[in-house]
Amino acid sequence: MNAPLPHFVETFVDDGYVDMYKVMRAFRELNFDGAMIPDHVPEMVGGSRAGTAYTIAYMKALLTRANEEFAA
Repeated sequence: MNAPLPHFVETFVDDGYVDMYKVMRAFRELNFDGAMIPDHVPEMVGGSRAGTAYTIAYMKALLTRANEEFAA
């Protein structure tokens, strides 16, 4: 993985340099029981809430997949 610094470009959660599914799996493996809050969400058509909704839905879908994988 290449870190973005010193150059950083805001991007959506599914297009960054971090594999978000691996992050969700790590949370599941550690039995994380806290809050996940999206940060620095780019705007999209529909306003800032649309980008936040997209990000939360994406994170929830990945967490659901990780939970299903561990339940199997």
